[in-house]
Amino acid sequence: MRKLSLGLVVLSFLLVTMSANSKGKSHTSTPRTPLMGWASWNQFGAKIDEALIKRQADAMVSSGLAAAGFRYLNIDDGFFNLRYPNGTLRIDSIKFPHGMKYLADYIHSKGLKAGFYSEAGENTCGSQYSGQPGGVGGGLYGHDQQDIDLFFKTWGFDFLKVDYCGGLKQKLDEKTRYTAIRKAMNNTGRIDINFNVCRWQFPGTWVTTIADSWRMSQDINFVPGSKARWKSIIGIINQNKFLAPYASPGHYNDMDMLEVGRGLSFEEDKSHFAMWCILSSPLALGLDMTKISDETKSIITNPEVIAINQDPTGLQAHLLFEKDSVQVWAKHLNGRQSKEFAVALLNLKTTPTSASVSWKDLNIVGSAKVRDLWARTDLGTMESEYTATIPAHGVSLVKVTAQKTKLQEVFEAEYAWINNFNLTENSEIVPDQARPLTDAACSGRTKVIKIGNREDNYIEFRDVYAASAGSYTLVLYYTSEDTKTATLSVNGKAFSLAGLNSGGKGIVAKKSLSVKLNKGYNAIRISNAKGWAPDIDKIEINLNNNKL
Repeated sequence: MRKLSLGLVVLSFLLVTMSANSKGKSHTSTPRTPLMGWASWNQFGAKIDEALIKRQADAMVSSGLAAAGFRYLNIDDGFFNLRYPNGTLRIDSIKFPHGMKYLADYIHSKGLKAGFYSEAGENTCGSQYSGQPGGVGGGLYGHDQQDIDLFFKTWGFDFLKVDYCGGLKQKLDEKTRYTAIRKAMNNTGRIDINFNVCRWQFPGTWVTTIADSWRMSQDINFVPGSKARWKSIIGIINQNKFLAPYASPGHYNDMDMLEVGRGLSFEEDKSHFAMWCILSSPLALGLDMTKISDETKSIITNPEVIAINQDPTGLQAHLLFEKDSVQVWAKHLNGRQSKEFAVALLNLKTTPTSASVSWKDLNIVGSAKVRDLWARTDLGTMESEYTATIPAHGVSLVKVTAQKTKLQEVFEAEYAWINNFNLTENSEIVPDQARPLTDAACSGRTKVIKIGNREDNYIEFRDVYAASAGSYTLVLYYTSEDTKTATLSVNGKAFSLAGLNSGGKGIVAKKSLSVKLNKGYNAIRISNAKGWAPDIDKIEINLNNNKL
């Protein structure tokens, strides 16, 4: 079983500070929690118009969704009508007779935020795949500042989703394009713009300093029937297993617009919503808000479930372990070293099953209180674990509050910051970059491979918290069939490690060394600028029993 990172941190304090002051990010005094709102695409596709959007805005308020926290009303693709001779974007005046400023003002009059849509390349997704010829030339490419000023200074929108259909076809460089778009937003002088990068995969670590959220997967499957959609939802959850290091306050992995209320079973809807909440994804509803059922409303307006998503700590859950088709996920609430946890037990089976989470997996010492967040009921104090019977495709979502915890001592490599993970150039992922890989011999059944061979291709543990400064014993667990070298750096102080050979495939070896840690968070990097480092399983540090 993999132990939960008590920090469950995704960026070190230093990195968060740097991000907040980077040129690529809008400056806000308090980092935003994940977006909550609605988007038009899932339910209506490109078949949208002014009257439809106004009805949805009215329904967001009258249904109680706005009061529950759903405030962004995002207009997706389906409004383009080429450009005027001077390059200004032209809107379909038949669908939207009063124009976009009128519609943004109407949305604002309801106390809501108005969201807009564009494309990083030349031609929109709708022009390529949805029979929308008006999107030809409608993308931002060649019009960044012109369009951004129009969206945010003239029309007054608050959110922008930027797709990548045209960019992919043109083989544009993602980092270059989205950074330029972020710069254009900053040039407006507005600091409140919420920016979503829609590249349909984790775009690369560069995105964590320029976007509020970024898609990390393809779209949820739209094929009618819960089986196809359920399989797609689980696939997205699995893709998000090791992306927690790249989320931080104000910056989140986007798992796509929600399919709750659109054909899944009641239990599947609950699981879908719960997992998007505990994984800190934006919550963009995709249903027709004028026809929402009471059953669906009971799921998406549950304040205690929503609170898991909106926790200001900004952490994304880690997978503690997966056993017998049950996944157990957890994250800290109300602080990176807090004694409060959200825990989800997700049943992937088609039959009910019993599952447990042990307090030792959460680094809890002694007993802990448990609250069922769906039932909004205290379950009492439990001595060593929580056990639940979970319906088919269902989830148990609880809050666990401990009296005492101990510091995390085991740090899995798959939850380290992998600096070049999904590094892309011109729409292609660069080969031979570090990435997680399943290995049954390793403690979390996963290790990180392809570390090194260039200076920037390193991994870094940024959540190593020490209660006091001093000397500690660090144990590195690795695999390597050949003799390799690596550089291990602790807060910038480098140690050369030679002769690293585990003795064969499927064999994990370890190497111990004494390191000095600062009080608070420490960064431990493993790299090799000139060759390949061994594959890394984990590191262990005696943070609770320092005798050096």
